[in-house]
Amino acid sequence: MSTSSTDVTLSVVVGSNGAPGSIETFLDILGPQLDDEVEVLVCEPDASADDVRRRHSAVRFLDRPGALVPELWRDGIDAADGQFVVLTISPMRPASDWVATARRLSLEADAVGGAIDPADGLRVRDWAEYFCRYARDMRPFEPHACADLPGDNAVYAMAALAPIRDAYRSGFWEPVVHRALLDRSRRLLHDPSLVVYQGRSAGIGAFARQRLRHGRLYGHQRGSGFSPTRNALGVIGAPLVPFLMTYRVIGQVAAKRRHGRAALTALPLIFFFNAVWAIAEARGHLEELTQRD
Repeated sequence: MSTSSTDVTLSVVVGSNGAPGSIETFLDILGPQLDDEVEVLVCEPDASADDVRRRHSAVRFLDRPGALVPELWRDGIDAADGQFVVLTISPMRPASDWVATARRLSLEADAVGGAIDPADGLRVRDWAEYFCRYARDMRPFEPHACADLPGDNAVYAMAALAPIRDAYRSGFWEPVVHRALLDRSRRLLHDPSLVVYQGRSAGIGAFARQRLRHGRLYGHQRGSGFSPTRNALGVIGAPLVPFLMTYRVIGQVAAKRRHGRAALTALPLIFFFNAVWAIAEARGHLEELTQRD
């Protein structure tokens, strides 16, 4: 693959945050789908080994020490040359038609999120992470207009993102970006034909730490637009949040009639991860509340 900025139509931006070896596996699977109109940017908080970078010399590696995935995506989008950008993370395993499908769907809407199914060989902790994050994105579902798209498998028109660039200066947080797109009457679509598979995670501790960081920032993000009373309710209501989140996961799994046994086995960890998120989000609301005093 050899591209110049004028040749590129699709930029693949990968936030590399997974288990050791995940980015190598991702790039090996993606490689056969690439051509001269596709560029790949891997944004990493921890740099890949030199041999990985040599083996994938056509890939642009961007070092962003300590960055969260939304920040990695922001920097990747800023550096991208394509007319369209497709986002994902390194633990994902793209389907064999992923690039071709992203190209097709990029012409149908301004933003298109796809399906995220479990890969083979997941452990209980991987299943727990999967259900916490992607139960709603698991197939089957019909294509439909939707603002709640998974950034871990989504393609965007750069022409649609450019006018809302300020909305993701602090990081490409999907709820904020998608609201900004809707405010400009952009079309958002959830389509199951764009498929990735979640591979093994980096472990319980790594995901819990990620939930703490993401949840706190999400609380700040939401809380910045809330009244003091609404932020106080976000803190007071926090004990109910993990129960509600877990209930939604089980409901989604039951409705789709897939992987029910795996969900029940992972239920204690699902609840734990949701509790971690609730604590972190409440902290964000509390900090917004106290900063205004």
